[in-house]
Amino acid sequence: MPGRNPFGLYLYREDVDAAAAALAGEVIGGGPGDKPWGMYEFAVNGPDGTLIRIGWPARPR
Repeated sequence: MPGRNPFGLYLYREDVDAAAAALAGEVIGGGPGDKPWGMYEFAVNGPDGTLIRIGWPARPR
């Protein structure tokens, strides 16, 4: 059932924006952004409903 899979994956990639552009039709909740936990990331749903986050440590501003 979509959105109910208890598992998730985290993929670390420096080119977060390029990955988001390649997956533009699949991104959940808009594009990449800085998160309070110190990552610049975005999320997509895998084919079996697995949440997949793709990100890299946020750069200090």
